[in-house]
Amino acid sequence: MADSYILKQQILIIMEKIIVTLWMLFGFYTLVLLAMMADLWAGVRKAKKLGIAASSYGFKRTVDKAARYYNFMIALTVIDAMQMAAIWYLEQFYGYRLPFFPFITLLGAISIGLIEIKSIYEKAEEKIKIDNVAELAKQVARNKENIGAVADAVIDYLKKKDEKKGGKQ
Repeated sequence: MADSYILKQQILIIMEKIIVTLWMLFGFYTLVLLAMMADLWAGVRKAKKLGIAASSYGFKRTVDKAARYYNFMIALTVIDAMQMAAIWYLEQFYGYRLPFFPFITLLGAISIGLIEIKSIYEKAEEKIKIDNVAELAKQVARNKENIGAVADAVIDYLKKKDEKKGGKQ
């Protein structure tokens, strides 16, 4: 009878740790989502300020980024599950007292948050330049057999660049 009571208490303690850990993981994943939404909001505001229409391309990039971030987070959570299983084992069979905490997922969430903060404070003009160069690279790759089309794409890119410089001065 006493052994049954002790076993039930141990199971309750383990379940409590697991439930608290799941809530922490939920919080980490939610905070990553909030960071991405803040970056999206900042990007839309920057685009409006520059008079650039919001496009499905930008929103598609946000969805792709979210998928990459959550794939990363899931992989980190799996690693944390392994490390927490090892901690449980050491606690149960060897009496070690180590924190039952998803450290690796936390570090991943912090890293993603810092990346999003950097993205929020980047200048919109720099992102536009990167997008324009990427578009030029696509056109060059698409028309690699047609030298004339490649030349036209480069000339159009340079004209856009010169028009931007002329407008700033």
